[in-house]
Amino acid sequence: MKQKTFKKIAWQKKLGTPLLVAGVLVLLTAAVVPQVTADRFDDEIKQLQQQNSQSRNSLQELQLQASSFQNAIDLLNGQITQLSAQIAANQAEQAKLQTQIDEAQAELDHQRSVLSADIKAMYVDGDITTLEMLATSRNLSDFVDKEEYRNAVQSKIQETLRRINKLQAELKDKKQDVDRLLAEQQSQQAQLDANRAEQNRLLTMNVSQQNEYNNQIKANNSKISELRRQQVIANLALFGGGVTPGIPGGGGYPWGNAYCVHTGQVGGDCYNYDWYFNSSAWDPWGYGFRNCTSWVAYKLASDGKTGFTFMGNANNWPAAAKARGISVSYGSGARAGDAVVNPQGYYGHIMYAEAVTGDGRVVVSDYNRAGDGLYRGPDGGNPGVLNESGLVFIHF
Repeated sequence: MKQKTFKKIAWQKKLGTPLLVAGVLVLLTAAVVPQVTADRFDDEIKQLQQQNSQSRNSLQELQLQASSFQNAIDLLNGQITQLSAQIAANQAEQAKLQTQIDEAQAELDHQRSVLSADIKAMYVDGDITTLEMLATSRNLSDFVDKEEYRNAVQSKIQETLRRINKLQAELKDKKQDVDRLLAEQQSQQAQLDANRAEQNRLLTMNVSQQNEYNNQIKANNSKISELRRQQVIANLALFGGGVTPGIPGGGGYPWGNAYCVHTGQVGGDCYNYDWYFNSSAWDPWGYGFRNCTSWVAYKLASDGKTGFTFMGNANNWPAAAKARGISVSYGSGARAGDAVVNPQGYYGHIMYAEAVTGDGRVVVSDYNRAGDGLYRGPDGGNPGVLNESGLVFIHF
């Protein structure tokens, strides 16, 4: 069974199901077991896990891009909102100036009308010359009064016309400036709208890609679960076609209620055998809770033995033990209290030797034999009774 260590990447399975080859391990019943290569699924599982790892890396990149797109959209929205307020203010100023221009034009027309009416009132016969005005006057004083009055009226109206014309010209200049500014701002707004539309398009495409990766990961996980189910069935066939239900926390194992990090539940299947206890995935010896390696480490520690920490997957234990100067036997020489390794398969499986019978068969206890994180052993949990051939015994 595979055991994930602290230094291994998260996508490696920390404990595979027992991979036992028929003809190597035989039950006490001496039943004939058809040859099964339970590790035949490992390559496909490994490939699917690698695909999922790549998909998750791509997902992380897409999520970073999505965050960038959303930040750009938020920034553009802010700019558009600010510019829209400026445009609205300038449009109001534009309307105000146009109203003032129209009012000035109306006043100009009015003053021209007043000028015309005054002249007509003064001179019923229309335009008269200075000589005619002098002739019609009673005296020189009357002539002077008429001339001064006419000149004063004309000057006043002409001054009013000049003032209105000047105001109208100023208003038109201001309106031209506002019109130009509005045109620029509306062009900017059109560009911002186009940029926002592009960012939204990219974000939508990004979300679609994320969904594709998530669907691919989900499909791969389903395939992995099915392959592991078949793998467990093949392994259990080596124990006589099946096992009785396991015991949660059996054998005195103190972490039998470790929960699955994916579901939050103690019972049921747990993808990747990720059982946690108090937010930790690791027991005191460096193995995943409720895995076969953790059970054997617990039993060895209970026996007062040492030298078995951080040894990796089950099938890594023999070489790791030899490297530490610990005695290892192959195919014979089992002793009670040994760590019993079946090296077959991608991860192997490790058990604890409860006893050795007189005819050389080994009674074992273990955890996670069926991929369920449960105990099976002599105290009502369906122990395995295996001959020594093909097994490796580590004498701690």
